Amino acid sequence: MPPVNQTATSPDVPNPYRKPGFRHDGFLVAELVKRDFKARYDRSVLGMFWCVLQPTLMMGLLYAVFSLFFKSAIPNFPLYLISGIVFYQFFVETTTTAMQSIQENASLIAKVKVPLWTYPITRAISSLINFLFALIPLFCVVLLTRVPLRPTMLLLAYSTVCMLFFSLGIGLFLSSLAVFFHDVTFLWGFACMLCMYATPVFYPEEVLMTGHHWMVYFNPLYHMIHFSRLVLNGEIPLLTEFAACALFAAVSFVLGLIVFRALKNKFALAL
Repeated sequence: MPPVNQTATSPDVPNPYRKPGFRHDGFLVAELVKRDFKARYDRSVLGMFWCVLQPTLMMGLLYAVFSLFFKSAIPNFPLYLISGIVFYQFFVETTTTAMQSIQENASLIAKVKVPLWTYPITRAISSLINFLFALIPLFCVVLLTRVPLRPTMLLLAYSTVCMLFFSLGIGLFLSSLAVFFHDVTFLWGFACMLCMYATPVFYPEEVLMTGHHWMVYFNPLYHMIHFSRLVLNGEIPLLTEFAACALFAAVSFVLGLIVFRALKNKFALAL
């Protein structure tokens, strides 16, 4: 009788040490997204309704301030305001949650063998879902202010994808640094505040055009928010605006991915 090969593995028995494949990773991402949503709205009375309520309340507050006290002369100021708020919050939420993803899943990382990029991408997908819900009040403002629904509005998908990859790239970069330097978490909160004031979210774009052109040309958030406002108002952006959004998104994502891949093997030592 020939000796039995103890190392052979039956083709019908899954090998627990195999390298995770696309189907396995996709299932895990979906489960992590569900878990993230449950944790985010746990013990909340309104639950996912906050996705719609938060940008609406922010728009109402800023509209009251700038309409009653500062008398903003921006045409259709409510639409201008909520479009800036929705995209800016998408950026902040994606970068912040992706930055914290490795640290917050440290116990899971030690137990489950999956690609580490799964965790930042999961947070980015959760933020994207929140953003899609936030588009509900945006289009309510479109209807209430009697802005015609135009085919150019479909180009919001382009600026959304660009903002997603731009934010995810920064999130990958920040998550790599935050593992080793916890101060990054606090510094990023301050940096987000600077980004808000350096980007015309609630004030006229002309403020930056006068003597601060560099804050326009080299500000990715400006280009993506400006692109979105153009298409909402029925205008087709110039090719330079298409190129600027794509370029900033590609550079951010590639650089973030390079840094993440270079440092990921050292995460276990720092966590």
